[in-house]
Amino acid sequence: MKAVLKSAALFAACALAAGSFSSCNQDTSWTYRTSDGAYEVTSGMYIGLSINAYNQAASQEGIDTSTSLYSQQIESQNALDWVTNRTDTLAKQYLAVESKFDEYGLSFTEDEQSYLDSYIDYYWSYVSASYEDQGCAETSYRKIMTNSFKESKLFFDIYGEDGERAVSVDGLRAIFDEQYAHMNIFQVDASDEEGEPLTGDELEAKQEEIDGILEDLEDGADFESIKAEYSSSSSEETASDEESADEEEETDTSSYITSDSTYYPEEVVTALFDAKAGEFGSYNDEEGTFYIWLRLENDDEGFESYRDTILQNEKWEEFTQYEQDWVNGMTFVTNDASLKKHSPKNLE
Repeated sequence: MKAVLKSAALFAACALAAGSFSSCNQDTSWTYRTSDGAYEVTSGMYIGLSINAYNQAASQEGIDTSTSLYSQQIESQNALDWVTNRTDTLAKQYLAVESKFDEYGLSFTEDEQSYLDSYIDYYWSYVSASYEDQGCAETSYRKIMTNSFKESKLFFDIYGEDGERAVSVDGLRAIFDEQYAHMNIFQVDASDEEGEPLTGDELEAKQEEIDGILEDLEDGADFESIKAEYSSSSSEETASDEESADEEEETDTSSYITSDSTYYPEEVVTALFDAKAGEFGSYNDEEGTFYIWLRLENDDEGFESYRDTILQNEKWEEFTQYEQDWVNGMTFVTNDASLKKHSPKNLE
């Protein structure tokens, strides 16, 4: 009789803890599955996604990182609820991407897989301790990261050339020519030994030097040669003059900047975008530096270098809505006992 009573008491305790299911025997190794059971988010993966959601929450505007995240509000919502809901979204997106990746018949090439593995190895070496401490092992982390690569491959399959939502090459090239400027640039020091901007006669002499450079360019001097001369004069190189000259002839130091670049002074960026190919100029930032610049023609090589970036900038937001449509069209099974056990509240 005592054994029967103990069994009944145990059953009652389990029923109270887990509703109609016995949590004593509940499998908490997974959290979400597709309705057909083909894809799942394991508990370790759920924890990893929770960490990602937590980090996203911590980077939201207005968050005070010096105090508990969960004591704060995000978008008029308790931060814990925000993280929990975000984790739910990430988990369902994971399942949608896994399903669609297979549905589209996609796979990684040998080179892509090698890059992917190296990329994950690199980042795992930095985050492994924090993820493992919370319960997300390397296997789970790899699945999450691999899913991100699958998402990217899906994007380019859909919006890339010949994709179902392909963006025309002409359209991308037009954006490239509008938002990117091919240029060459170098700096001429205009500061004293203490690093202070030159003034008076010294500044006037430096300005005459800059004017001389511009005159040489006007007369047809090679920009790369002049740039190399100033670069070599400001660095400590041991190569012979003849060897340096050979290297300079083979070097193309041009690059591209975007119209919203903050790497160079705003006046320089504006001047470059206003200029036509072949035009050049200078700018004194009045802090001890002159900038000498040359606008070049946007070329096919540059376009190919930035083509994917432009496509992502233009279509990624639309793609995320497309992903949400996938999610909305799917049915998921949730493991409530596992979700409760591995709640994001455990991260604090």
